[in-house]
Amino acid sequence: MAIKSTKQIVLTVIGIFLMFFGQLFPAPAGLTALDMQIVGIFLGTIFLWLFVSTTWPSILAIVAVAISPIFTFAQALSGSMGSWVTSFVLFSSIVTAALSKSGFLKRFAVWFISRPIAKKNPWALIFLFLLGPLVMGAFMSPIPVYVVFAAIAVEIFNELGYEKGERMPQMLILGILSVSSLSTASTPIAHTVPILAFSLYEKDMGTAIDFTSFTIFGVTVSLIILVVMLLIFRYVFKPDLSKIQNFDASFLNKNKTPVTREEKYSLIVFLCVVVLWLLPGIIKDILPGVYGFLNGLGTAVPAMVGVVALCLIKVDKTPLIDFNESFKTVPWTAVMMVAAAMILGSALTHEDVVVTQYIVDLVAPVTSGLSPTIFVLFVALFTIVFTNFASNTVTVTLIYTMIMPLVLSGTVSGVNPAALACIIGAGACLAQATPPSTAQAAIAAGSGWLKVDVMLRYGFLIGAIEVIVLAFIGYPILAAIM
Repeated sequence: MAIKSTKQIVLTVIGIFLMFFGQLFPAPAGLTALDMQIVGIFLGTIFLWLFVSTTWPSILAIVAVAISPIFTFAQALSGSMGSWVTSFVLFSSIVTAALSKSGFLKRFAVWFISRPIAKKNPWALIFLFLLGPLVMGAFMSPIPVYVVFAAIAVEIFNELGYEKGERMPQMLILGILSVSSLSTASTPIAHTVPILAFSLYEKDMGTAIDFTSFTIFGVTVSLIILVVMLLIFRYVFKPDLSKIQNFDASFLNKNKTPVTREEKYSLIVFLCVVVLWLLPGIIKDILPGVYGFLNGLGTAVPAMVGVVALCLIKVDKTPLIDFNESFKTVPWTAVMMVAAAMILGSALTHEDVVVTQYIVDLVAPVTSGLSPTIFVLFVALFTIVFTNFASNTVTVTLIYTMIMPLVLSGTVSGVNPAALACIIGAGACLAQATPPSTAQAAIAAGSGWLKVDVMLRYGFLIGAIEVIVLAFIGYPILAAIM
């Protein structure tokens, strides 16, 4: 314990030193002391996120940028906590948490896997068990999605007499984990990671990536990956499904209650918010006037209106959400990491900082001859491997900052920057191979139903499929519609 504590102290000191004393390091030719200071803040933050904590370093990063010469404290706060993406993550998480609180998520999950088709054969049941988290997770955080479906899976394991370590439970838990992560790449709705990629792109280009275009791409590649994943499970993993040959899901409905008004109203509010998010991309060329108004609202305002509606609508004199209590459902770690990532991105691309141009000049000889396809394949591979060992948010921030300047400067030609931003945002979601990659991965590994070595081998096999699908199917779709 003492050794671990000492190690954490040393790592913390190193990270803080980088953040506040980067200007003391000798600057390579082409960089200034100011460049080294900003690089130090960036690397120090990434270092602390990776090895110490994903909470307080985000706050310290904002402070470090605020006391640098390029921003005032007010500008640093405006560019971090005042960013639209920070508000989006905050309020959208409250709207989606209301669905979970109402009991709708559990009802939906049980309904989904108890469809009549599930009785036809075991693989139909497995398909529904994996399609369910993909559908539900397309609209909310992957953590509650994983928890709800994994809990139902464990009920089934116990009912059918499965033991921990058997291949069928391991396959299903890995599948639920993988699809829960995959679902966050299917749409940007209530998903921090793609939204962060959107915001970094908008800051650089001045134009927004619309939700509808990303959703077309995300849903397509997610369904393809799901089908290939099922083929891997059936013909490579080869679990024994004899115990679920005649499975009857009716026991899951033994405590079923009528749909409550809380569920109905929470769902209606949520769907209205989703419509406001998606509608601008649908009516852009049909109703340009309405499009201009809705698009001007951005993505945070519909979620804010949704939170107000949840506070105003009452059932038996009780509001759907208690405003003060609702803030306990906010993923504050993600909120602060997004806020820090936004101001770090602004610092690195500030007109007085030449770090991005320095990186472009450094790697230009290596990347200038790459074809667009090979370059996108490399980015997808780098992103998915990295996100399985680091936070999704860290992955987006780091890889976007390293890769996008190569495209925007023309060093790598023929690559659509908006499409590439989406590939980075989607790829950073796809983490299922290691326990520390995501919260749901840690829960899966700690449950005992999924061995870490199985998680590693088959998680990276699924990751390899995801790389190929993103590069050779996803990117062409994005390039065609953006």
